[in-house]
Amino acid sequence: MEYYADGKSFTFETEIRDNPVLRESFFGLARQIFRLDFEPWYQGGGWQDRYLPHTLVYHGQVVANVSVNRMDFLMDGVSRSLIQLGTVMTHPDYRGMGLSRFLMETVLHIWNGRCDGVYLFANDTVLDFYPKFGFIRAEETQFFLPAAPQRQIPLRRLDLDLPADRSLLLNAYRRSNPFSAFSMENNEGLLLFYALGPFREFLYAPPWENAAVILEKDGDTLFCHELLGQWPDVFAETLNRLASPGIRRIGLGFTPKDQNLSFSCAPGEEHLFVLAGGANPFAGHKRFFPQISHA
Repeated sequence: MEYYADGKSFTFETEIRDNPVLRESFFGLARQIFRLDFEPWYQGGGWQDRYLPHTLVYHGQVVANVSVNRMDFLMDGVSRSLIQLGTVMTHPDYRGMGLSRFLMETVLHIWNGRCDGVYLFANDTVLDFYPKFGFIRAEETQFFLPAAPQRQIPLRRLDLDLPADRSLLLNAYRRSNPFSAFSMENNEGLLLFYALGPFREFLYAPPWENAAVILEKDGDTLFCHELLGQWPDVFAETLNRLASPGIRRIGLGFTPKDQNLSFSCAPGEEHLFVLAGGANPFAGHKRFFPQISHA
């Protein structure tokens, strides 16, 4: 498929992961636009079949992209197949030529009827762009629990360069989050994007097998981005046993099953859009997309 603009012919490509030239060009554009380095994720085996760039190529270089992330979620026990759009970018030299519009229209046409719903996260500069394609605003709710640290669980940091630690993390993920009402399923690739990248220093395991946790401390707040696998205590006790002295509140990177605890709630910090007419997990519900599912 070709797209023509300003006397130039752009080629539409979707198979770029295994094409070294286009893959490196895609990586370069992501670094230029978002300062985002996909190379460690790719080299670590994280780029799997669920992440699908849809690109326009000019003279052998990727100049625009909209990526499709095929997502499975378990929402209150019900499976949902969603599409998350991401890595929406255009090289500065080719802006104003309708490339992003062409890609958005093409992606929505290709994936129409193949999922329960479509959503994306947007930055401040493009809030007026996505409604042109039928997207509407939605609001996440993040949950915070007052902390009462007690009998702290001894944790060790995971090193994903060690095969045993990588296996431990993946096995815990396959057991899901027992405390989450809205969990990402069947997406080890996206988990590895975080584990090999922004959350690499925040991966921990308790002394027993089949469990892992992603924890990040920020002042007197402990962010529990994800709890995976088997945990012997009830939810509130588990969280408080993960907190060190001096922690006053615990922020969750997921939607808790038990919302009868003393949670305070805050709007999500990212701009969320869902495609009208499809599944909207947030209509009438307080939910938060799992932190490890943001692509």
